[in-house]
Amino acid sequence: MKTIAQFSIILIGLIYGTAFSFVTLVTLGDLFYRKVRRVIGFPVITGVIFGIAEFLQNRFLGGVDLLPLYLLHTAAAIFLLADRSKENIISLICAELFSGCMIGSMQTAVFSVTNGAKRSFVQVTLLYLTGYLAAALFVFLLKRLVRSEDREPLGLLQIVLLTGIACVVTMLVNNSFTMSDYIPDVSPEAAIPSVLMLMSVSVLLLLSVKTDQAKRFREMNELNEKYMTAQAKHFEQSRVADTGMRMLRHDMKNHITVMNGLFDSGKTDELGEYLKELGTAFADTQSVNITGNEIADAIIYEKKNYAEMNGASLVTEGSLKGLEISAVTLCTVLSNLLDNAIEAAVQTDSERVIMLSAKRSGSFFYICISNPTANYVDVSADIPTSKPDSAGHGLGLKSVRKAIEKCGGTLELSCKGSVSGYIFTAEVILPAEQ
Repeated sequence: MKTIAQFSIILIGLIYGTAFSFVTLVTLGDLFYRKVRRVIGFPVITGVIFGIAEFLQNRFLGGVDLLPLYLLHTAAAIFLLADRSKENIISLICAELFSGCMIGSMQTAVFSVTNGAKRSFVQVTLLYLTGYLAAALFVFLLKRLVRSEDREPLGLLQIVLLTGIACVVTMLVNNSFTMSDYIPDVSPEAAIPSVLMLMSVSVLLLLSVKTDQAKRFREMNELNEKYMTAQAKHFEQSRVADTGMRMLRHDMKNHITVMNGLFDSGKTDELGEYLKELGTAFADTQSVNITGNEIADAIIYEKKNYAEMNGASLVTEGSLKGLEISAVTLCTVLSNLLDNAIEAAVQTDSERVIMLSAKRSGSFFYICISNPTANYVDVSADIPTSKPDSAGHGLGLKSVRKAIEKCGGTLELSCKGSVSGYIFTAEVILPAEQ
C-alpha cells in the first residue's frame, strides 16, 4: 500500500504539473491572446518536475507544499515563454493565478459532488486526476469559443479583472466550504459556487472578446466609409475632368483662331496671357492618375485636397501599379499615415511639404511618406496623438502596423533632425500580390 501511495503522489504531481502548464499556456496565448513562445515539451517537463518534487517533499518533509513549485514555475515561464516586458510579465503572472484558480475550482466541484461517499485512496487519486483533466478540457473549450482571426489581445485591466474575480471567488469557496486543510474534505454545497465561478469567468471572458471584436468591426466600417468617400470624390473629379476636356476639345478650333489673331497682330503679351489661362484650364481637366493604382489615387487625391485646405502640400512620385492588396488594407495604411503626416506638418513653422514616394522592387512595393514635425518623435515608444479628442485617436499606427503585418509586409518609423526641425518618416514594404 505504501508503494501505491508513493506512486500515486508522483502520478498526481505529474498530471497536475502538466495540466497546470497546459492551462497556463492556453490562458496566456489563446484566452488573454498575449504573445507566448511555444516551448516544445514544456508542460510534460514541468509535470515531471512537479511529480518528483511532490514525492521528495512527502518523503522527507511529511507533506506537500505547492507554493515553492508555483514560484519556480512562474520564474521558468517568465524566462522561457514570455517576452520580458512589464506588461507581458504581469499578464503571465495573471495567467498562472488564473490557471491555479481554474484547476482548484474544478477540483473542488469534483470532490464536493462525491463527498458523501466513502472513498478509498485509489478513488481519491482518480478524483484528483479527474479534476485536473476536467480543468484542462474546460480551458481548451474556452479557447475554441473565443478563437477568431481578427482578435485583439485583452487589455491589462481586463486580464487583472478576470484574474481578480477568479482568485477572490476561489478563496471565498475554500474558506467557506473546506472542512480541513485538504481539498477532498469539502462540503457538497461547494460545487455550486465553484461552477458559478467557472461560468461567470467564461461569460466575462466571452464578453471581453466580443466587445473587442465589436470595436474592431466599427473601425473596419469607418475605414470602409473613408474608402467609399474617397472613391466617390475620385470618380466625381474624373467625371468633371472628362467633361471639361471634351469642352476644351470642342472649343479648340476657336482657341486656335484667337491665338492666330493675337500672333498676327503682334500682341505677344496678350497671347502669353491667353496661353497661360488655357494651360490652367488644361491642368484643371487632367484626370487623376497619380500612382497608377485606382484605390491609392482616390485616397491620395482626397488627402492632397485636405492638405491644401490646411496650408500644406502633398507631393507624390513613383508608381503603385500592380499592387494587389485589399482595398481596406491599402486604405488603412495610406489614410492613417497621410492623416498623421498632414496633422504633424500643419503644426510646424517650416515648409509644410509632405513627400510620398512609391516604387516596385522585385516582388515587393516600397512606400515612403515623410513630413516635417515640430518636435522629436520617439519611435521606440507608443506615439501619442496630438489631437484634442485623444480618446478617439492614437490607434492609427497600431491599425497600420496590424494591417501591414497581416498581409506579410513591414513598417519602419524614424525621426531625424533637419535644418528647420525634424523629419518623420514612415517606410512601408508591401507584397506586390496576395
